[in-house]
Amino acid sequence: MPAAPIPYQAKNEPVESYEDYNGAHFKIVRWKPDSSVPYLGKVFYVHGFGEDSIVYTRFFDNLASNGVEVFFFGQRGAQETSPKAIGKTDEFHVFDDVDHFLKGELDARTDPNEKFIMMGHSMGGGIVLNYGIHGKYRDQLRGIVACGPLVELHPKSQVNIVVRKLQPLINKIAPWLTIDSGLNFDHITSDDSWRKWLKDSDPVLVGTIRQYNDMFVRGSALLDPAYVAKWDKNIPVLVVHGTDDFINDIEASKKFDSLLPAQVQHEHYPAAKGRHSLFIEKQEIYDAVFDKVIKFIENTKNN
Repeated sequence: MPAAPIPYQAKNEPVESYEDYNGAHFKIVRWKPDSSVPYLGKVFYVHGFGEDSIVYTRFFDNLASNGVEVFFFGQRGAQETSPKAIGKTDEFHVFDDVDHFLKGELDARTDPNEKFIMMGHSMGGGIVLNYGIHGKYRDQLRGIVACGPLVELHPKSQVNIVVRKLQPLINKIAPWLTIDSGLNFDHITSDDSWRKWLKDSDPVLVGTIRQYNDMFVRGSALLDPAYVAKWDKNIPVLVVHGTDDFINDIEASKKFDSLLPAQVQHEHYPAAKGRHSLFIEKQEIYDAVFDKVIKFIENTKNN
């Protein structure tokens, strides 16, 4: 992705590094919290399909300014970690990689009561919601936030019905076949400056059949009442979803929310006029979503 300048000037400076694990060279980005404000905890972030860390600059910078530390890793098969193996990942590696990096951050704590919040967008939103049900270290989390999670695609973004019908077969015989997602930039954000940046940056929105299959199956599982009933009752969850998201269906994330056990503290926040990527939306939409997220972090318990 070309280094097109983003339409935002950060106040804080991220620290980038790389770590090798299980055959992949992972890019890691950390945002340290502003030391002049009270420390609220750490966000462990799981990004969406085809995303680079730079797309979260405004959001992560604002979190840091409000006393939140951020840990981000480029997923296996994504541009920043796997430029020569785009889309080459599967269900095992997705969660094994999350476990590896989350455990590393948990083990590095100097305060055993440090608050950890897992957060993800779109494909990453589907991953973190599944983590609240079967994640290896979910008992160490104090909250989960999902933004525009992939539970089901919106009808306007549904792939050809023939392709969907044949997908399980293609997944078996040609799992590493790559396909362009064909995502519509107008569906991603209503903000002209961010949309122009996306187009100028020429993002790699290609995935493999295996990657698509696994993330669709992963999303569908979140509509299974028996499966969602296994959500860890000690983990509060916030879902924020744009009312004008034509990539992932807000009705599906609402249904997921309705299936959560009664004992779980949960909220589904419909961001009025928000499209798919709420963290690069128009300022007034972004501000409302950010306020909801930061209050959720503030209100979750340390232990």
